Amino acid sequence: MPPLTRYRQPRDTAVNPATEMPRFLRSARSRLQAALLLAAAGLALSGCALTRGNDPTVTYDLGPPAAATPGNGNPAPARLPKLRVAQTDGPNWLDGNALFYRLQYAQAQRLQAYATQRWVMSPTRLFDERLREAVAARGTLSWFGDSSVPALKVDLIEFDQVFDSATTSEGVVRLRATVFQHGMLGQQTFEARRPAASADGAGGVKALAEASDAVIAALLDWIGTLQLK
Repeated sequence: MPPLTRYRQPRDTAVNPATEMPRFLRSARSRLQAALLLAAAGLALSGCALTRGNDPTVTYDLGPPAAATPGNGNPAPARLPKLRVAQTDGPNWLDGNALFYRLQYAQAQRLQAYATQRWVMSPTRLFDERLREAVAARGTLSWFGDSSVPALKVDLIEFDQVFDSATTSEGVVRLRATVFQHGMLGQQTFEARRPAASADGAGGVKALAEASDAVIAALLDWIGTLQLK
């Protein structure tokens, strides 16, 4: 008969809540801190990656005005009488500094903005400055409060880069000009288009600058025919 083996009954161990609760809280706090540190590190790394992946924003203005260089038998532009220039206005979408383009061949009714290329200010304001420089170069830019001098009011209608295909585009500037003094003296719509050297924002900016100079020159030539005093 095999010897009897004596088994010891396990004794119940009492748990003291006063000592176990702080230990549990310390453990939970440590796990939370570790999770927060990992999350912060992940955000920092993702932020660095996003910063490196984003292209920097490039800003443009219209550049220096085109120099008046009559040549090849072309006479110098006629001098203009004193002229006031009201603030140039335009559609609401020209209030910001976005550089817009239109895919005429695909979505002619949709204006889109370049993601990383902008004007330094509203193109309406840029055009307004260009216009005043041209008026001063061909005559005298008078104080607007002088009601004895005729005034010019320009409303921009279109100012964007229009793509005829994926590789060809042009800068389009269209406006309505009104000359008044104690009533309207004349009103005319003008448009100028200039081809872009490249199918991108930089090409569009240069084309729009050239189109702006062309439409302003045509506008001032027209004012010269009104025989203003």
